[in-house]
Amino acid sequence: MKSSFESVLLCLLLAGASGRAQDQTPSQTPNQTPAPPAPAPTATATLPPPREVSSTVNTGNGFSLEPIYWYTRGGTPVLRGGAADFNADPGNLDYTSRPDRAIGARISIPVSKNATLRGSYFQTQSTGFTFAPRNLNLFGQAITGGDLLSTRYRVENFKLSYDYLTYFWKHGNSEMRLKTLWEIQRISVTNEADDFVVDSTGTIVNVNPATGTKAVIWPTLGLGLEHTLSRHFRWEARASGFALPHRAVLGDLEAAVAFRVGHFELLGGGRWLHFKTNPQADQYDIGSL
Repeated sequence: MKSSFESVLLCLLLAGASGRAQDQTPSQTPNQTPAPPAPAPTATATLPPPREVSSTVNTGNGFSLEPIYWYTRGGTPVLRGGAADFNADPGNLDYTSRPDRAIGARISIPVSKNATLRGSYFQTQSTGFTFAPRNLNLFGQAITGGDLLSTRYRVENFKLSYDYLTYFWKHGNSEMRLKTLWEIQRISVTNEADDFVVDSTGTIVNVNPATGTKAVIWPTLGLGLEHTLSRHFRWEARASGFALPHRAVLGDLEAAVAFRVGHFELLGGGRWLHFKTNPQADQYDIGSL
């Protein structure tokens, strides 16, 4: 009996020890091989649609030399006493002779795909006779009213323009281009009035010249339009100017139609140019061509 009890107790102790050992044995996880990285998605390159560019056919923007013949019209220029004229007699003179035909030239040099540098020059002059309407003082020379005056003036204009293609429109085979104009202009007027002094018999006893040159240099800003109709025809128009209150004024408008054959082009059109030199000086000129 005692032996059976001891046998049962020994079996229970062995069973408990075996269960505890099983509880304390850590569970081992089998080694896992890391999965290979997923391949990176392949980027599909999409090219942007081609951008529309301005035509290079018959644009008038290539290198060119252009002689200019200008049949001038309009009023005659006038000379006026300015704010710095402190003489008792005024310095006002109205020229009576219209300006002669003007001769000039223009050179165009492309500086980039969308820009052209243009330089131009012209001059016109005229001579005539008039009588002093009253006592005058022109450039410090006193003139008696009623004296015969031999007059002469010369107008010169230099212009340097940077023409930049800012926008363009296409319609079929034709194209219209908008340009911004960044310019520097200089206008000068050379004035001369020769006072013929006569005696009581009407004989000329002396000639007193009154001369002076007035000029203005202004930066002028503007816009230009060019329309290519075909390989042989196009037209262009430009407008620019600059002014300040009680200061000099410059205004310049021109338009032309061009006919092209090969490397040669014939242009015909019109131009309007208005100027006023500085009215704060002793004297200044006003005119329109």
